Amino acid sequence: MKRNSWLIIILLSITGYSNAQTKFWTFQQCLDTAIQRNISVNQSRMTNELNKISLEENKAGRYPSVSASANGGLSIGKNVNPTTNTYVTESYYSSNFGVSGSYNLFNGLQTSNSIRQSRLSVQAGQYDIEKAKNDVMLNITTGYLQVLFAREILAAAKSQEDATAAQVDRTEKMVNAGKSPESDLLQIKSQLATDNLSVITDQNNLDLAKVTLMQLMDIPITDNFDIVVPVMDDPVNALMQTNEDIYQKSLTLLPQIMGASVRTAVSETSMKIAEGARWPRLSLGANTNTNYASSRKKGTSVNPEGYPFYQQVWDNIGQSFSMGLSIPIYSNRQIKSGIEMSKVNVEIAKLNEQNTKNVVRKSIEQSYSDLRAAMKKYEATKQQLAAVESVYKNAEKKFTVGVMSATDFLIQKNNFTQSQSGLIQSKYDFIFKTKILDFYQGKTIKF
Repeated sequence: MKRNSWLIIILLSITGYSNAQTKFWTFQQCLDTAIQRNISVNQSRMTNELNKISLEENKAGRYPSVSASANGGLSIGKNVNPTTNTYVTESYYSSNFGVSGSYNLFNGLQTSNSIRQSRLSVQAGQYDIEKAKNDVMLNITTGYLQVLFAREILAAAKSQEDATAAQVDRTEKMVNAGKSPESDLLQIKSQLATDNLSVITDQNNLDLAKVTLMQLMDIPITDNFDIVVPVMDDPVNALMQTNEDIYQKSLTLLPQIMGASVRTAVSETSMKIAEGARWPRLSLGANTNTNYASSRKKGTSVNPEGYPFYQQVWDNIGQSFSMGLSIPIYSNRQIKSGIEMSKVNVEIAKLNEQNTKNVVRKSIEQSYSDLRAAMKKYEATKQQLAAVESVYKNAEKKFTVGVMSATDFLIQKNNFTQSQSGLIQSKYDFIFKTKILDFYQGKTIKF
């Protein structure tokens, strides 16, 4: 019995361990999941499905429309027999069947322009989907880099914590040997407590960064989530082109600009549709019908015979053809107002297109300036850290042999810690700004 209990405990432990295993996500996996689940992306997809349905509907307008009808009724008293157009006084059943069709021969090219407009709307909708995906990509890039940044800050904090803990051990030995005052030990222990708090704070920041990334991916929050830490080289000078060159390149790449251009074409096509209402309309119609009445008889009035349903329906078949011409003369200013409003919509679309280009241009100019500043800051913080680290290493040696006070040593240690954090922050700021500028040039963001 005892053996079975131990077996159950071991099995539960193994199961719990397997369930608690951490899943590591690459950047591409995070991005693919976010795009698949993102509400805005899926809403854009559904909106474009509506555009595609409208396109198919407009394309069907090039073909004739056909409809069928069937009617039946009971007549009581004196009524006109629909099959003979004569009065009868008996009660009878009657039916009417018909098939009719119509075809627009000409309607001011409105059908053709409606098809073109719908195709352009589908194209614009596809650009909207790509724009939504790009937004997700930028958000995931920010969230992913934030996790990497928080992880590196935590690693630096733990390294400082370990270094301070080692200093506590050395200082204790120095105090016990009578080579250092006890106040040095108290100060070092106080610094260790501060470092412990920094580790806890940085761990919390890392956990929050992971939560933010999971929310951007729209997946349930779990403690078993982590990311694959990519091998990242030190960032280098990425300003190989001018901001004007990058902007000109973006005009042919960014979906928001392409979409705005297509929407201008949509509005211009809409104006052609409105102008088409001024033209005459020519249509062709055809109709086939037949009817049946139970009161109708064959033969003479003296010797009437029954007239079967199917035979009567067949004998009563008739066809008709028609051609209609409609010329608009006055429509209470509806046509003119429609044309004027469509012209205004064209101008609005052009302004929206120009505004989209202006927004992109300003974003590129800002990103270019930000990257240049981030690059300079990164180089400066590297030099600063190298200088501060030399001072800190020298101070550490002096404090170890007891020729520097704990106060002076901790000042140098904190300066080194701040320089480390500053370098990490400037490094990831530089990387992020580089990725943003790569995005505007159409380069794939990857790690």
